[in-house]
Amino acid sequence: MIRRLLLLFLLFPFFCSAQQIRGSILSKEGPLPAATIVIDGTGTQTDLSGVFDIAVRKTGKITLRINYVGFATKTVEVDVKPGINQLGAILMEPANDVLGEVVVKGASAGSQVRAISIKKNASGIMEVLAADAIGKLPDRNAAEAVQRIQGVSIERDQGEGRYVSVRGTPIQWSATLLNGNRLPTASLDYTDRRIQMDIFPSELIEYVQLSKAITPDIEGDAIGGSINFITKAAPLARTLRINAAGGYGDQAHKGSYNASVVYGDRLLKDKLGFVLSAVVWDRTSAQDRYNMNYDFTNTNPKQSYSITDLQLRDYIAHRRTTGLNAGLEYKFNDRHKIQFKGIYSEFMDGQMVRETYFYFNAKNATITSRASNYHTNLYSGALSGQSLLSGKLSLDWEASIDKSKFQFKDPGGYPVATFQQVATYEGLAADGKKYLAMDAPDGKGDVIDAVLPHLSAATPISSTAMKLSQVVMLRSTNWEENKRFSFNFKYSPNNKFHLKTGGKFIHKDKVVQTPYSVYLGGILGAAPTMASFGSEPFPYNGGFLTEIGSPYNNVIIDQMPLSQVKTLVTPESIANNKLLPFQIDSATNASGATKYFTGVENVYALYVMGEYKVSEQLTLTGGIRNEYNKVIFNGSKVTTGAGGKQVTALTQDNSYNAFLPMLHMKYTITDKDILRLAYTRSFARADFNNLNPGTTQDDINKVITRGNASLKPTFASNFDLMAEHYFGGIGMVNFGAFYKKLTDLIYTNQSSASVNGVQYLVSEPDNLQHAWLAGFEAGFVKRFTGLPGIWKGFGIDANYTFTDSRVKIPRFVGDQKMEDASVIPKQAKHIFNASLMYEYGKFMARVAGNYKGKYLDVIRQAAGPDHYRWYAQNFTVDFSASYAITPKIRTFLELNNLTNAPVRYYHGTFDRVEQAEWYSIRGQIGVSAKIF
Repeated sequence: MIRRLLLLFLLFPFFCSAQQIRGSILSKEGPLPAATIVIDGTGTQTDLSGVFDIAVRKTGKITLRINYVGFATKTVEVDVKPGINQLGAILMEPANDVLGEVVVKGASAGSQVRAISIKKNASGIMEVLAADAIGKLPDRNAAEAVQRIQGVSIERDQGEGRYVSVRGTPIQWSATLLNGNRLPTASLDYTDRRIQMDIFPSELIEYVQLSKAITPDIEGDAIGGSINFITKAAPLARTLRINAAGGYGDQAHKGSYNASVVYGDRLLKDKLGFVLSAVVWDRTSAQDRYNMNYDFTNTNPKQSYSITDLQLRDYIAHRRTTGLNAGLEYKFNDRHKIQFKGIYSEFMDGQMVRETYFYFNAKNATITSRASNYHTNLYSGALSGQSLLSGKLSLDWEASIDKSKFQFKDPGGYPVATFQQVATYEGLAADGKKYLAMDAPDGKGDVIDAVLPHLSAATPISSTAMKLSQVVMLRSTNWEENKRFSFNFKYSPNNKFHLKTGGKFIHKDKVVQTPYSVYLGGILGAAPTMASFGSEPFPYNGGFLTEIGSPYNNVIIDQMPLSQVKTLVTPESIANNKLLPFQIDSATNASGATKYFTGVENVYALYVMGEYKVSEQLTLTGGIRNEYNKVIFNGSKVTTGAGGKQVTALTQDNSYNAFLPMLHMKYTITDKDILRLAYTRSFARADFNNLNPGTTQDDINKVITRGNASLKPTFASNFDLMAEHYFGGIGMVNFGAFYKKLTDLIYTNQSSASVNGVQYLVSEPDNLQHAWLAGFEAGFVKRFTGLPGIWKGFGIDANYTFTDSRVKIPRFVGDQKMEDASVIPKQAKHIFNASLMYEYGKFMARVAGNYKGKYLDVIRQAAGPDHYRWYAQNFTVDFSASYAITPKIRTFLELNNLTNAPVRYYHGTFDRVEQAEWYSIRGQIGVSAKIF
C-alpha cells in the first residue's frame, strides 16, 4: 500500500497540468502575511514570509486583486504563460485615510495588523503574535512574550517567566514547538515534559502561533494548545537592527544589560538569503521568601494543621541568557529551494542561597548555605526543502536535530552546607504544637505574613552555636535529544480544494542522573561551628521581606561566606573538619539507584487532511492523524528488607497508538464576521518521571513507591466554538467556548497491595477514567483611530478566559474507598490580560496587566481536600514606552512588576500560607536602531 502511494505521488507531475502564479506581497516595513489574492472569485493568501502561490486553469491575461488591512486595494494585470509565472515582489501602498497613516508611521500598529490578518484568514482557531509586537513590551524571554496572548498565562521563577499554560490547563498539556517541532526539556528540579522557556530569548522570535484547536498536520500531543515559535528567516532585502539597554533590579540592587543584533541580506541575484542574530541579557535577580510546612499526615485532625517548620529563604541569582540564530535560504530556481535554521541558546543561573529553618517539633534550628551555577543549553538545527513538482503538487521535507541539557557548571557539583543548633520556642499551644491562631486549639498562634519563631532568649540564633551537621554534594545531569524527519505533500487541483498528507518520525533519548554525596559532621569528632569559617553580611538587598514589615530581622544573622561552601568537600576540608563520608550514591547502590533512568521514545506519525471551500462562505478542513508511540524505559528497583537493601535492574515497555480525527468549519458570515467550529482529538504523554520504573520497596515499613511505565497518555475529545467580528480599522472582538472530555487523567494513586501475603501501602502514578474541562473566552482589540486629534492614539487590548473542570479523586479511609470531587490540578479558573496603549506621532506607551486566578497545585490524597496545596491568584503590571528620535532610531523604557505582586501557595485556605515570595520591580532603558 505504501509503495503504491509513493508511486502515485511520483507520477503526479506527469498528469497534473496547471499554470502557477507565484509572488510576494510586502510594504515598506516588510512582508505582509495573510494578504488575500483573488482571481475570478477564488483566491489564496500569503504565508508568514509574504509569499503566495495560486493555480489558474487558463493562459492569457488575468487580473489579480490584492487586499490588506490599512492598505489600498491593488490590482495587477498578469499575462499568464504555461508553467510557473514569477511576479516577484509586489509593493502595497497605505490607504489614503487615518488608518493608513497609523499603519505606516506607528511603532506597533503594523504588528497588530499582521497578527489580526493571520488570525482572520487561518483555517483553524489561532492566535498570533509578531516580532515587532514582542519588542514593544518588556518581555525578555519566550514565556513572557506569549503571556500577552488571549488565554495564556505563565508561571515565574525569580520573577521571570518560565512556564506557559493555555486556557488554564496544566502546563504539560500544551505543546511548545520551535519551527514546528516540539522543544526538548531539561532542568534540575523537574523530569517532566514542561518546557523551561526562560532559556529562549524573545529577540530570536519572528512569530508566535498558538493553535487552540490543532489540525492534522500539527503534532497531536497538545490538549491545551500548540505554541509554535517561528525564528527569524532570511529577509527580502538587506536588514541591520541593533538594540542596546542597561537596567536595574530593585530586589537585588544590581545592574543589568541587554544587547541584540540582527543582520540579513540577499546575494547571488537574490538566490541566496541569510540572517544572523545574536542576543545577550545579563542581570541579577533576587527573591525574598518564607515557607511553612504543616503536619497533614498527623492522625489527630486538629494537630494535622500544626506547623512543623518555618523557613526563611533569600535567593540571589546572577543570570545570563545568550542566544544565536542563523537562517539560510538558497533558491535553485523557481521550483526548488532549501533552507537551514539553527538556534543555540544558553542560560546560566548563578544561584546564591541562604536559608534559615526553625523546626518546632524537633526543637532545633538550621542554616543552609548553597551556591552554584545552573547551566542549561539548547541547540536546534533543521535542514528543509520545498519543491513545486507541478502546477498542482508540491513537496516539503525536513531533517532536524535538537538537544537540551542541564548540568552544574562547576564539575565538582552543587555543595549544600547545613549548620544546626538546639532551639527553644515560646508561644506554642497547650499541646506543645505551633499553630496559626485560626487553627490553634486555644486560639494561641500567629497570623498570615507574621508567623514568627518566638525563640527563647536562652537559645538565640548564633554563629557560634550553629555547628556543621552535614554537607551534600549534588551532581545532577538531565538531557533530552530528538532526531526527526518529516515530509508533506500538498495537492491542489484547483483553488477550492487542497489535499495534504505526510509523516514524521521522531527518535527521543532521555537521560536523568542525580548522583549525590553526603558528608556528616560531629561523628568522628567535634563539629566545627559556622563562626570558624568567617562571616559576611547577610545579603539584605534593601532589606529582607520588607514587603511585610521585615519581621525577621532579630533572627537573621551574618553567615559563612558563600565562596567557601564549595571548599567544604575538598579532601583537606573533609579531614580537617572530621567529616564522615556517609553516602556516596551511584546507579548501582540503593541510596540513589531510583534517581537514575534512561528512556527511548520513538514516534511514527502519519496524517492526511483536506481543505475544501464549499462556497464563498463555508470552508471545511478535516482529516486524520495517527501517532504510534514506542517507549522503553530503564530504571532500578530497590528492596529494603531485614538483610539490607538490594538493587535490581528494570526495563519496561510502554507502547500505544494515538488515533486523532479532526474537523474544522469556518463560516464567513460577512467580510467582517466569522464563525468557527472544531472537533479535534488530542493527547498528553505521561511525564518522564512518572514513566521511570524505579521502585523502592521497604519491607520493614511495608511501603512501596514506584513509577509506572505502563501509564496511558491522557486523551481529550475537544469541542471548540469561536465567533469573531473584525472592525473596519485595527481591531476585533471575539467570543469562544470550549469543552474537553478527558480519559486516563494521570494522578498519584495511593492503594494497598499484597506481596507474598503481606499488605503494603503503594504510591504510584495511575490513570483516572473520566474527567472534563470546559470554559469560555472573550477578547477585544481596538485602536481608536476615528477619534479627533491626539485622542486617536489610544487603543486597548483585553481578553478573559474562564475554565472549570471536574475529576473524582479516590482515597482510602481505613479500608473504605472514598471519592473526592475536585478540579483538575494546575488548572486556573480565571485568566485576564489587558493592555492600554497610546501611540501618537513619535511617542508610544503601554501599560499591561496580567491576572492568573488560583488553582489546585498538589493533591494530598491520603490527607483529603482540606490539606490540598493551592496557588493563589496573581496580578502583575508592566509598563513600556518609546520615542522615535529619528525615523530609524528609537529610545525605549521597560518596567516589570510595578505592583511587586507576591507569588503565594496556601494550605486549604488562603490565610494558611505554605509559600510566599516577592521579587520587586526591575527595568531597563535603551536604544533601538534600524540601520537599514
